[in-house]
Amino acid sequence: MTELGTALSAMLFDDANVLLHFRDWFFSQAGNILIALIIFFVGRYLIHWIQHIAERLMTRAQYDAAAMSFVSQIIYYVLLVGLILICVSQLGVPTTSFVAAFGAFGLGIGLALQNNLSNLASGLLILLFKPFRAGHYISVGDVEGSVQSIQFMNTVITTKDQKRVYIPNSQLTSNPVTNFTYMKERIILFIFDIGYDNNHHEAIQVLKDVFAAEKRVLNSKNMEIGIREFGDNSVRIGAFARVKTGHYWDVYYAIMSNVKDAFDEHNIDIPYPQRVVHVQHVKAASVEPDMALHSETNNLKS
Repeated sequence: MTELGTALSAMLFDDANVLLHFRDWFFSQAGNILIALIIFFVGRYLIHWIQHIAERLMTRAQYDAAAMSFVSQIIYYVLLVGLILICVSQLGVPTTSFVAAFGAFGLGIGLALQNNLSNLASGLLILLFKPFRAGHYISVGDVEGSVQSIQFMNTVITTKDQKRVYIPNSQLTSNPVTNFTYMKERIILFIFDIGYDNNHHEAIQVLKDVFAAEKRVLNSKNMEIGIREFGDNSVRIGAFARVKTGHYWDVYYAIMSNVKDAFDEHNIDIPYPQRVVHVQHVKAASVEPDMALHSETNNLKS
């Protein structure tokens, strides 16, 4: 370090030509330097103004806080790099080499971090187009749960059994995602099995009474309900109940419990899976020759 300091001192103070060249350049570019500084400070103000306008627009569009912060930072740094290049160009420094250097650097980083950049771009698309938000209940692949947060590289999902699953954002943009919270209302499909010996008209009326008693069912008066199919062991009755999204599971569990009580009260059977087994009896006469042959074989061996 001492040798380096000595060399720098010798270059700056012993070689007067360096100082003279710097002085001549400074005075010749004084106007451009002043203009570059003005451009920089005015540009910084304009960048903050644009950033503020973008945040206001995103707030009106009800973007998530994470999306607003992410997009705001990207706007700031992209515009800042452009502003620096404009200021450097004002000083007479050719910016072609800088652009080429940035391009080469970006290409190298892109090749090295291809998957990460894909996740980053996918995260930006999720935040911008909002197929789901933090707090929504979604399903992707074998994972189902509530969205905890949307990060730059991953989306964090909390399952019903309190597991935190980190899914790369690129998988969320390239695979089907089911959003259970997006709509304000949902349809619950109920399937009820009754025995073939039961009166299905009575069973359907009992079901209508159960749904009518549940005030959270929104379409109890005009619900679609009827025999859905004839199963191997039962008559299957289907019903489509419309509820608010937030009431989905509460209504589901309440209806299932109330239907079981109502079926028990009206002696309507919920059949078990059944199999009919036919046992074929073999005639004794057809067995006797085999038994005699077996006896004969034993006598020969003895």
